[in-house]
Amino acid sequence: MSHEITLEQAHERAYQVEIIARLMESYPHQMADCDIEALSALIARLTGNVVTWLGEEMAQREGKK
Repeated sequence: MSHEITLEQAHERAYQVEIIARLMESYPHQMADCDIEALSALIARLTGNVVTWLGEEMAQREGKK
């Protein structure tokens, strides 16, 4: 099973999602609906790759037991 991304890339993407979430939390009324939609799509794309990576990593670790 090959990983699509590296551990470092998963870390960076998770960090980016954290920054976006904090931005949205801090300035919820200063964003237009289209900005929120764009950020939501970006969060989905970033977390999708991380979730896939974590699933593969968990499967590999369980296979080594």
